[in-house]
Amino acid sequence: MFGDRNFNYRRIGLQAAFWFVMSLLLLTVLLNFVNISNTNQLSAYDDDWDDMSAFRADLKDAGIKTSSLVSSPLLLADIEDPRNTTYIVAGVERDTLSLPQFDEDGFITIAADDGYSPSEIDAIVEFVEAGGTALVLDDYGFAGTIAEAFGIRYTGYQLYDTTYVADLDYNFIWMCVQATPCGMNGTEIDTSTVSVHNRWSGNLGEGEHPCGVLDGQTMALEDAGLCAQHWVAGEIQYNATYQMLLNDITALELIPGAIGALPEVSVRAVTSNEATVDVNGDGEIWVGNEQNSETPDLWGQFNLSFEACARSTCDPNDGGRIVFMADGSALINAMYDYEAFNEGEYGPTNKTIPKNDNRKWAMDFVAEALMSTDPAEAGQPSETAMVIFDESRHPQNALLADSYNTVYFLLVYFTGEGLAMLLLFLVLFVTFEAVLLKKRDPEPWRHVFSII
Repeated sequence: MFGDRNFNYRRIGLQAAFWFVMSLLLLTVLLNFVNISNTNQLSAYDDDWDDMSAFRADLKDAGIKTSSLVSSPLLLADIEDPRNTTYIVAGVERDTLSLPQFDEDGFITIAADDGYSPSEIDAIVEFVEAGGTALVLDDYGFAGTIAEAFGIRYTGYQLYDTTYVADLDYNFIWMCVQATPCGMNGTEIDTSTVSVHNRWSGNLGEGEHPCGVLDGQTMALEDAGLCAQHWVAGEIQYNATYQMLLNDITALELIPGAIGALPEVSVRAVTSNEATVDVNGDGEIWVGNEQNSETPDLWGQFNLSFEACARSTCDPNDGGRIVFMADGSALINAMYDYEAFNEGEYGPTNKTIPKNDNRKWAMDFVAEALMSTDPAEAGQPSETAMVIFDESRHPQNALLADSYNTVYFLLVYFTGEGLAMLLLFLVLFVTFEAVLLKKRDPEPWRHVFSII
């Protein structure tokens, strides 16, 4: 009897030790990925000054369905209508969870690049190649792997320019979406240097924005649809100038010799010729005729926005496109909805954000991608129009919320990654075989007859 009791104790002890080790391993993995932060920002589903709820509200008011992606971009493969879907990444604030997977050559790899795994990058590329539209807003985050897939690189160094907002500080930079840089006249933008979007204006031989087709037409505001940002005094007055306000920006550059996923890559915005880049990050600018240890920083003109398209026209009907911008906060409430911010609707503030075209540019970007092609529905979104906000790389300030996102990520990984599905099959196969080997064979069946 005592021998059986000792055996039971040993069995219970071994089971407890097994589950303790498994829990410890699982906790180690989760702690490497779950990032509990007191700063929850750049979310389209929160309404603080540094979130993007105003942009999402405008989309919903325009009749566009909005959705969030909290697990992995691998789910983009399930989009039924990429042509009428826009995928938005704003601030990739944390790295991905490195898990085993097949690389492009078919070999197994463990380590993943920053931000997104190779499989996730492939899913984003395939979404765009299938006709989808994507917008990537980042500066010092982990969106670099997305850009590199299209032959573009985020430098990751802070950029300063002479076109800053004097009433705020040098971190607030004006960006004019045009082929040439805009300049300053004192503390204001020099209007003589302001030009038009080199693809949306319609007078530079590179196409015309769909809201430009409605220019001059009289209609009620509720009928303006995706062109409501151009509605003035009862008619559409389309204007192709965009003076956007950015904050704490970096620079973009083409990767020499790289062949991106889309053949047509164009610069959409640049800095002035007097911009500087703080390469060593010491907060001071030391530049010279050449870059060395004494003058490590850079000066000159730098790129702030690129657009990669399937065709030179960048027409959504001709294929997908993706836009990169060197600032993750371009669409936050403080700048996108600056009037409400200045009035204190997003909390007390001691700053006054100047008038800007961030809202106009963002809604025009969406309008080009999602406006119906039916002439009878001019200005209205298509029936299947949808905007997806990538929330999978935003840290949460609640353990349960971030743990949920992590578990969802693992679920998508094991159902969408080829190597993961293979490993899961092998684990289940070995487990079932172990159960079958451990199970005792039944005793031979005998029927006992009783004649009494």
